[in-house]
Amino acid sequence: MFDAPKKRRRRRLVWPLLISVVIVVSVLVATAGGDARSTITYLEDVQTTARQIARAGSTLETLVGDLSRVDRTEFESVVEGVRTALDDAGEVAANRAPDDELLGAMTLYRLAVEAWRQGVDGFADAIYLAADEPNNESVVDDVASAVVSVRAGDDIYGALLAEFDREEVPSPVGEMPEVRLLPIDAPITVIAPAWVEAVRSEASGLAIRPSIRIEQVTTKPEMVQSADSQIVVPAVADTIDVMVVVGNSGNTATGEATLQLTFTGGEGEPVVESAAVPPIEPGASTSVPFRELAVTPGVFYELLLELDPEGPDLYQEDNRYSTGFAVNEATPTTDTTSSA
Repeated sequence: MFDAPKKRRRRRLVWPLLISVVIVVSVLVATAGGDARSTITYLEDVQTTARQIARAGSTLETLVGDLSRVDRTEFESVVEGVRTALDDAGEVAANRAPDDELLGAMTLYRLAVEAWRQGVDGFADAIYLAADEPNNESVVDDVASAVVSVRAGDDIYGALLAEFDREEVPSPVGEMPEVRLLPIDAPITVIAPAWVEAVRSEASGLAIRPSIRIEQVTTKPEMVQSADSQIVVPAVADTIDVMVVVGNSGNTATGEATLQLTFTGGEGEPVVESAAVPPIEPGASTSVPFRELAVTPGVFYELLLELDPEGPDLYQEDNRYSTGFAVNEATPTTDTTSSA
């Protein structure tokens, strides 16, 4: 029954230890000479970028562990995070080391980052291809090739850690992190086809899902529901504006589209107008206005909106919107002011 208090004491020691490390680094930087100070700062940058790779890689590793349930947008975001971390590390490794004893270590770091970047890029491309081309069997080889590159980066990074263990090579104050970008403990011949199969499962969200839709329609003056449940527009002007929100509910950017409005009512001919809809990123939307449509109080109007995606669209049923409304007769107002 005395185990729990001991564990709490150990946890309370973590912060003092971390603070001690920070103090040690600060003292070393403050008291070191110019060259030594540059070396310490440089190694801090190496360690920081390695930790960024480790964090981003851990997220990717977890995501890849269940590709059958991953959404394409989420996958793209995680891969981009790994690429950013690798690019930052590449910039540090490309700088000349302030100490000649670090040249070998920094060469290893640069080669590891390059191998990882090549592997991650190849892996992402292969995963997208597997999702978008279900009958393409060559993607298994593409995945395997990407895994080979990632494993090469792992091996080179291991050599870097061994290089830092040599007494004559300056090393960071804290330990360098372990880095894993992919869950690749199993043989390539097993995991490559397994990942492709997971990507192509029915539950996977990695396949391209183009989907543009009409999300919202409003008018100015605003459409309201009357006491008898009819949709009406107050007659406060002789024109109305129609605002249409078009959104992208898919996981890939839309192409250009066309939105057509047909406005019918009264004795005149229907008003037909078209507006261009620019490309929309996944999850984003844009507003398309149709302004100054003439109306007459006491007349019933029908509004029809039709969205032509001019490209692939999985869900056509949300590309059409129609409603009807009456424009109220103007309500007389009474002047309640009085003259002196």
